[in-house]
Amino acid sequence: MQTYKRSTISFMVASLFSTLAPGLMAAEVDPETRIRQLEQMMQQMQQQRAEQDKQIEMLTKELVGIENQISQSKIAKTEEKGKSEGSPVYAAFKDGLVFDDGSGNWKLQINGRVQADYRDYADSDWRTDTFNIRRARFGGTFTFLKDYAVRIEGEYANATDGSRGTTALTYGYLDINWWKQARIRIGQFKPFFGLERAYGTNFTDFTELSLATNNGAAFNSTYDRGVMVFGDPLPWLNYNAYVINGTGQNNDELNNSSTTGGVITKVDNTKDVGFRVNANLAKLMNIENAVIHVGGSYSDGSVAYSSASATGISQATEANGVSFFNVAGLQNADADRRRQGVETALAYGPVKIQSEYISTNYKGDRSGQRYDNDINAWYVNVNWMLTGEAYADSYKSGVFGRMKPKNNMAMGKSGWGAWELGLRYSQFDASDFESMLPTANAGTAYTAKADAWTAGVKWIMTPNARIMLNYIRTDFDTPITVAGKTDDQEKALIMRAQYDF
Repeated sequence: MQTYKRSTISFMVASLFSTLAPGLMAAEVDPETRIRQLEQMMQQMQQQRAEQDKQIEMLTKELVGIENQISQSKIAKTEEKGKSEGSPVYAAFKDGLVFDDGSGNWKLQINGRVQADYRDYADSDWRTDTFNIRRARFGGTFTFLKDYAVRIEGEYANATDGSRGTTALTYGYLDINWWKQARIRIGQFKPFFGLERAYGTNFTDFTELSLATNNGAAFNSTYDRGVMVFGDPLPWLNYNAYVINGTGQNNDELNNSSTTGGVITKVDNTKDVGFRVNANLAKLMNIENAVIHVGGSYSDGSVAYSSASATGISQATEANGVSFFNVAGLQNADADRRRQGVETALAYGPVKIQSEYISTNYKGDRSGQRYDNDINAWYVNVNWMLTGEAYADSYKSGVFGRMKPKNNMAMGKSGWGAWELGLRYSQFDASDFESMLPTANAGTAYTAKADAWTAGVKWIMTPNARIMLNYIRTDFDTPITVAGKTDDQEKALIMRAQYDF
């Protein structure tokens, strides 16, 4: 570097001299001598320029050498931490812990959730106030060869009486994704019927589903085993069609059979067949920041082979409190159940209105008496994101999913997550079964009609963490008597802390 500076100074002095010298010497030197002097000066300048070029080249080589030393140092530090051979595996967190090989040939996504509830039942001897683990699940989805996926998930939450002390399988299926328009699912899964039940349980509008769609008279189980075809044939159109056992979660089959003289003479092997079709007309009409969801569902099967058939059909309140409706003795060989429903959701920006109507028909023979009865149920709810998040951002393939706050909750920073208010009204009407309800003896009496109001506030701290507070009031058409207590109303307060990944 010092040699380069000296050469530069010399060049500047020589240049200055060459500029002044002609004026000083012009009067004393003849032209030929002057030409020789200028030629010598040009040769000196060329030599100096060549030396400068050499200096620049030396500096460049030195710079490259230093960069190589830094690179070699980084490599050495990496080797000190361990050496990786073969194809690398990449890890990331995106709605779950994801491992993949970077090529798309395989991917493993680990998922889990915990929903911890506190339930307070006001002035009630039917249920005890309790801290409750509503759901505690862990599982994963393994995608291989890009077109195939296997999902396994277990439920670890226990019932209060310890009856579910062991893990119960929720999801256990294989997806074949050859065509986006017609994906195939085989195993144990959630058959999609209606809008509320198509939600993932991490993303429901309230802590529990409405009287129209929670497990009870119309739905004996969330999960079943069979095969389903589903997909998005158009960007605005979604569907699914399925054939399942209709016997509920973790049951291969519960067939009814008839025997004569110890010989099986008849085996009923009825399956539930159903479908759901829905469209987002806002997508069709290119309306931004909006959802105009319309759809319908249908299923036909038998209640005879339901896992709950031993006690018939029943219905509990939205707060998972008292069972206010119960009809037994429907599980004969031809006890048919047919369901049909319509659904809609209208969302624009941070406001959403959603509603469903479901009618379930039961037909069969009870103690020699034929019946053909309907249960009609419906709900409507309105939700408002106070912090301005748009529901359209969480809508995909006919269902609302994960809501992402504009600003996540972070201590010491300005973000406070997303806040939502919600109000729902739901109604259950099984008046056709009123004459089949147990009489008011032995301290038990039920009703065939009820409605419920639910008010809720939801704090979505991050896309994966939320706290919910719901107040639920259920009014019974006629007073019910359970465990010696008679009342025409149930009031409950539910608080839930939830995290999922």
